Amino acid sequence: MLTQLLLIGLGIGLDNGLAAVGLGASGLTRRAQWRVALIFAVFEAWMPVLGIWIGREVASVLGQSAHIVGIAILALLGLYSLFKRHEEEDEMEAVQRARGLQIVLLAIALSIDNLTVGFSLGMMRAPLAFAGVVFGTVSFLLTIAGLEAGRFLASRLEHLPAERLTGLVLLAVAGWMAAMA
Repeated sequence: MLTQLLLIGLGIGLDNGLAAVGLGASGLTRRAQWRVALIFAVFEAWMPVLGIWIGREVASVLGQSAHIVGIAILALLGLYSLFKRHEEEDEMEAVQRARGLQIVLLAIALSIDNLTVGFSLGMMRAPLAFAGVVFGTVSFLLTIAGLEAGRFLASRLEHLPAERLTGLVLLAVAGWMAAMA
């Protein structure tokens, strides 16, 4: 069961790693990177667990639309990052607030389709807590790798503003997710 959970975790956590590339390019501090990875990991671990708890009735309602909702939120976040305006008053604090909200919304968007993973795992009687730990750990590691890759890319693409790079990466991830649907 460990191998199967690791493979599922890799599959569902890959989106987090890809989205983290854009966030890493935005100049997050190391401390903020760890916070992002932890937030992503928590959502990645708990969405399947929540899916198991919610049960089959909600699965029939969400079905494929869970994936579509996640893609739509991701695309909206990407567009927001591309076109948001910079306000002069206390800009750093405003960016920090927006970034926090964006990170939580992004974590939800990336993991909402994992509710359906939880439904199927529940039907297979997978160990609930163990699955959550595996998914969270895989997501955490992929997110850290993505954040570091983004930091590296940003240092090589200095002429492109970080928010624009973040927005482009988020839109690319949304497009990739839509193509895979």
